[in-house]
Amino acid sequence: MLKAPSNINFASGGIMIPFVSVIIPAYNEEKYIRKCLEEWVNQDYPKDRYEILVYDGMSTDKTAEIIKEFEKSHSSSVHYKANPKRRQVYAFNMGLKDAKGELFVIFGAHAYPDRDFLRKSVETFLEVRKREPKLAGVGGRIIKLYENRLAKLVALIYSSPLSGASTFWYEEKPHFARTVAFALYDRKIGEEIGGFGEDMLTGNDFEFNLRINKRGYRLFFNPEIKSYYFARSTWRGFIKQSFNYGAVKSMAIRKGYFSPLWLFPLGFLGFELALPFFKPLLWLFFGYWVILVGESIRLALKSKDVYSLVLSPIMFVFHNLISLGFIAGLLFGKRAFR
Repeated sequence: MLKAPSNINFASGGIMIPFVSVIIPAYNEEKYIRKCLEEWVNQDYPKDRYEILVYDGMSTDKTAEIIKEFEKSHSSSVHYKANPKRRQVYAFNMGLKDAKGELFVIFGAHAYPDRDFLRKSVETFLEVRKREPKLAGVGGRIIKLYENRLAKLVALIYSSPLSGASTFWYEEKPHFARTVAFALYDRKIGEEIGGFGEDMLTGNDFEFNLRINKRGYRLFFNPEIKSYYFARSTWRGFIKQSFNYGAVKSMAIRKGYFSPLWLFPLGFLGFELALPFFKPLLWLFFGYWVILVGESIRLALKSKDVYSLVLSPIMFVFHNLISLGFIAGLLFGKRAFR
């Protein structure tokens, strides 16, 4: 069984401390960007060994103002950058070109890291690469935060294997993984594989990870690396995110990647359409609902929240939104992203 890497003592003087570039896209994130940057400028990593590049997608709120405020007070580490194309994928690629670091992190303005996030990421990378020279990046566990009841239910959905989400949402053991999020990567490998795919207007970090795997490199997940993400707190945000979640999978198929699990949305929608014509399928549909209700009960007990018992119909909606997004991605490509 794999174990989380032990701590490396950077203060010992015997270790070359890697310089890291942190790349953060932001668009209309005035509610969250301050907390994000506060945690980044206060990392327990040598201050002269990392930079924070924040790409503003031409925000119409106070996001740019807040970033520039941090740039003024932390001029050696925080750097404001304009992203006239707005989408995060363009920020990622601009960051890859602008970065000074041999390692880089991609992060979200809608989230914030633990104070030891960067140190543990680098420690993990250096330790794992000793035994796996094909290591390209490491990621950690994302803990979802919620601001209202809907956000809590959405967070619980993603903590369930029935969501089809990547293991970084719920796994508690270190392991080599197919995908990681808010990850630290080797910059040379990032450049070697061509950066981030700009035809993937969303899910570009997911496709980036798939391309890493396709080139024979590996990714590692360490649950001790922790960050916090604010779950969608509106129905509109939940619907958009779920739809795009399905579209990302079908876009990946269009680009030559494949996993049998990605066909679930297609099969699920076909199953629902066949229900009126094949009555025996009703028993399978009933079984599907038994599974949903059982999972709702499990999550309610785990979260100690009786409201979680209503998760089954929300998860049913979630599965349908993913299915519709999957079909849209197959038919329309990147135009499917709303």
